[in-house]
Amino acid sequence: MENLRTLWDNAAHNYHDLPAVRWLEKKEIKEATYGDLNKKVENIRAGLAAGGFNGAHIALIGESSLSWIASYLGIVTGNNVAVPLDALLPAEDLIELLVRAEVQVLFVSPKLMAIAEPAIKSCKTLKQVWILQDSYENCGLTGEIGSLRELENLGQVKIDGISTKVGDSKQDRMTVDSSLVSEDDLATIIFTSGTTGKSKGVMLTHKNLYENVENVNYVVDPGCVMMSVLPIHHAYCLVMDWLKGFSLGAIVCINDSFMHMVRNMHIFKPTVILMVPLMIESIYKRLAASAEEYASADENTLKMVRANVYENIFGGNLKIIFTGGAHLDPFYIEEFAKFGIDILEGYGMSECSPVITTNTPDCHRPGSIGKPLANVEIKFENGEILIRGTSVMQGYYHMPEETESAFTDGWLHTGDKGYLDEDGYLYINGRVKNLIIMSNGENISPEEIENKLSLNPLIAEVIITGNGTGLTANIYPDQDIIDKRSLSPETIQQSLQDFIDAYNLAQPSYRHITNLVIRTQPFIRNTTGKIKRTEIA
Repeated sequence: MENLRTLWDNAAHNYHDLPAVRWLEKKEIKEATYGDLNKKVENIRAGLAAGGFNGAHIALIGESSLSWIASYLGIVTGNNVAVPLDALLPAEDLIELLVRAEVQVLFVSPKLMAIAEPAIKSCKTLKQVWILQDSYENCGLTGEIGSLRELENLGQVKIDGISTKVGDSKQDRMTVDSSLVSEDDLATIIFTSGTTGKSKGVMLTHKNLYENVENVNYVVDPGCVMMSVLPIHHAYCLVMDWLKGFSLGAIVCINDSFMHMVRNMHIFKPTVILMVPLMIESIYKRLAASAEEYASADENTLKMVRANVYENIFGGNLKIIFTGGAHLDPFYIEEFAKFGIDILEGYGMSECSPVITTNTPDCHRPGSIGKPLANVEIKFENGEILIRGTSVMQGYYHMPEETESAFTDGWLHTGDKGYLDEDGYLYINGRVKNLIIMSNGENISPEEIENKLSLNPLIAEVIITGNGTGLTANIYPDQDIIDKRSLSPETIQQSLQDFIDAYNLAQPSYRHITNLVIRTQPFIRNTTGKIKRTEIA
């Protein structure tokens, strides 16, 4: 059966005694084995069943933790539907999503437990809140709000009762406790982060997610160390770090903060990491700073410096960085390769569970976003990428018009423009919705221009906008460069204008940048690092 119960049961059985999750607790590394985690999953699943929740929509709000992933697996390996939400959203936005998703149960981090009572008052379907912590202290528990330990205890009582009736063998417990979940049943609703417009609830089935995990073609040995640095509610992190990682018997280490990412790489010493380009660019700044100091050094000295950087920044074991979510210039792939690290770029969207194409260790081409997975078909319509396959969503929850407009004859519109090369590698060259239509009828893809301009070290962020008669470069300068070189506002203005003038010389007139806006604040981004184009002012 192609469902998440099968995926998890296989992992729990095959890797029972291996570490599954590691995390830091007051600078001490803690870990739980696959067997430890499975015990929590079984108890949570049984506790939900004992509470009468069957086919319920169950939300999770919180940072990455053992309790979060155990709760997610407890939900989806039963016959309930998980609704992971972005913990960084304002409380009123989270409550709105709870209402829209018709949530009956909420698992929430202790850091966000203040949302529990307002959520119960506002969300008429919400019956129970479980706080993602074991301790009863300072929980302010009521009948509707309890701790995760309480739910696990409830589940253990149910399991013990079953074991008494049918015998105490593991197989008996598994058989009785097993839920009959079809591969086409809904497993997860993931709300798109939305750089434009209202977020949509993407409905993903068990088969959607299972097939995505199975068709991402890379293998590591059981016990391989991965470090999870992306938000756990995000499809890329949830599916590729956690579900894929567990299917391979990996040890998933939790990065507790983006600010601590480099420190934690040194502590956990991962072999594989998933990142968004923003993180790669941030790390490169540290590499570039080291390189400047040794610009005139001989080759032997450079080798020593690189070895030191590899150990102190990357932890000494890092071999693969998978990345997606935004464009990454091949320049960074070349730079990280000097340290023996392969950056493998992929492409996906929540609507596709999420991976559509990826470069792999055995099959990669810098600059491309890889080849389609084996369960994916791609075609093009007016340059737009359309997708069909077993990982494509059922639709958007309670949004029939949006669902209908997303498909044409069973093909999903991605909104991205691109092409396949002669060897089957996919390239993206813009967004359909972001196209700027000039008064002469020419279509301008702002991303193509942004990618070229962003190679200037003085430019930290750039967005191209247009009004039909001309293009504007909205630039936020790199503050580290400004401070290091003691640049005045006038110097910054002149340097950027000179760079744009040079760019214009090589472009046709309709692609000329005719206006420059220098920002004093970074652009507003969503929690996956994408700039919100609708909020550029």
